[in-house]
Amino acid sequence: MPGTTRPRRLLTAAALAAIVLPLAACAGGDDPDADAGSSDGANGADVVAAMTEAVADQDSVRLVLGTKQSPDDITVDTRWGDDPTFRALTGGDPAQQLDVRRIGSRVYLGGEIVGRQWTFLEVDDPRLADPDSDFDAGPVPTLLAIDVPGDLAALGDAVSEVSDEGTEEIDGQDTEHYRLSVDSSEWFDLLDDRSMYRTMDLPDTVTMDLYVDDDSLPVRLAYEVPDQLEQSALVGFTEWGEDVDVAVPPRAEPLS
Repeated sequence: MPGTTRPRRLLTAAALAAIVLPLAACAGGDDPDADAGSSDGANGADVVAAMTEAVADQDSVRLVLGTKQSPDDITVDTRWGDDPTFRALTGGDPAQQLDVRRIGSRVYLGGEIVGRQWTFLEVDDPRLADPDSDFDAGPVPTLLAIDVPGDLAALGDAVSEVSDEGTEEIDGQDTEHYRLSVDSSEWFDLLDDRSMYRTMDLPDTVTMDLYVDDDSLPVRLAYEVPDQLEQSALVGFTEWGEDVDVAVPPRAEPLS
């Protein structure tokens, strides 16, 4: 049916721009706090543990995904727990905007890029989990794999060293800046195979900049591959614990 075929073709290209590019795009700029901070293994473990515990007490957040040069490529309002919900919106040109929503057992795809024609598929659609399927689900598997508490807990388990880089203001908010040494293989082993964090080919050990607020909640996570500035990630965390109200789009048709 024409109403479903056209959105499916267009969403393929939009999905790559919305999900892969924010975590593997061109980046650059200065490295703030270039002077090495103090390093303390025991204190570092406490910092990471405090962050994961603080996140575990939350049930929602706004994620802003991008790079140092393009920090707001995609925004995801997500809630987890008994009734997981999310809405993901790409940034940039409004005429090229992709809108992906999870409500109940369905994921809806639409936005300006497809003339606001909406399609949907079920979360448990077997085609999403079949690696040999030629079904094109666009960004849906990656978005469904977002697990904020789990992803950050996995990161915490892979941290080998932490240095305190002092206080820094991020988007008008005072934060504590920590520099982490992370075993990327260990981190990846603990992540879902479809995780957005696995889109980058990282070295065995990667240095990450973590910024946390007074409640130990992350505000920003940033990292890049040394000598490969086109490989970088910038993840912003805002609106912890806020309501995530996502509306069912009108006249959505099954994605065939």
